[in-house]
Amino acid sequence: MKKKVLAALMATMMVASLAACGSKPAESTDAAADTKTEETAETPATDADADADAAGETKDLADLKLAFIVGTENDAFYQSVEEGIKSQCEKLGIPAPTLGDQELDGNKCSDLINNYVGAGYDAVALSANDPAGTMPAIQAANKEGVKIFTFDCTLDDQYLDQYLAFVGSNNKAGGVTAGEYVAEHAPEGSIVGCITYASAQSTQDRQAGFEETIQAAIDGGKDLTLIESQDADNDQAKAADIMQNLITKYGDDLSYIFVVGDPTGYGALSSIQAAGASTKIVGFDAGETACQYIADPVVGKIWEAEVAQDPVGIGAGIVDKIAEYFTTGAIAGDQKDLIECKLVTAENVADYLK
Repeated sequence: MKKKVLAALMATMMVASLAACGSKPAESTDAAADTKTEETAETPATDADADADAAGETKDLADLKLAFIVGTENDAFYQSVEEGIKSQCEKLGIPAPTLGDQELDGNKCSDLINNYVGAGYDAVALSANDPAGTMPAIQAANKEGVKIFTFDCTLDDQYLDQYLAFVGSNNKAGGVTAGEYVAEHAPEGSIVGCITYASAQSTQDRQAGFEETIQAAIDGGKDLTLIESQDADNDQAKAADIMQNLITKYGDDLSYIFVVGDPTGYGALSSIQAAGASTKIVGFDAGETACQYIADPVVGKIWEAEVAQDPVGIGAGIVDKIAEYFTTGAIAGDQKDLIECKLVTAENVADYLK
């Protein structure tokens, strides 16, 4: 009999808005005003003039003072993002950037933003792991004219006017990729689930993509049960406890667990191994350790697949966006640059191992 249980998605983000700061008006004398009036009468404004007026600040790349705030430096993914940031800054002739670690703490992120604003940085780019919590600091930065960019975890759409550009993975599509793999490989009549990280928009998107895909497979006739997702708060020990409880409750009926980040997967793996359970893991990040697990002839029977991001590309990409803005005064194209994810299995994992 087909069973259906879909976890409720968490609603985060408080409603907030703030008008962007305008340019400081230039001082003028009456004579200058008269001259301006005469010139305006003789020379009608053009679209090019309007574009020039709307353009933002430009600056020599060699003079930029940039800060980048990652989610946590205690994670191979963000270490690779930093690698991309540093190498691209060097390539473009941008002075060595300041790298900040918010340790997945919105208060620390806000403090870092405030410090960089006070120190006169031209731009701050951050992984917005706590969008609502950091919004006051972001708004204060905008008031001071410090340009805000986001990467990896972006702000909710209600805050589109608070940053210039975002570069990151197409996380929801990555969750869909994980869901498609599980829907194809999970035995009929089995149970599947997700251990999530509910505080970050990126992992919420991964969870949503996975759950919606599994539910679509169920609606299409696949005999699966989707259990309610549980939040490990990006904590390996919590993930281990959750996995142990799931194994105790469902036993071998739990065929697959999707984990929205590799640290969560490490905790889940330890409990699966300790219990000798048959549950398989599909992870998200494709860090070096996870890829080694997939390639291992023993562990690979548990950790079957990963959804791979491009962290170096994300780091380089956000530097490119900042350079574009300060070179041209604007960001061409879409505000959000979403990088597609790829599925890693035993068949192609060698391509992801260093």
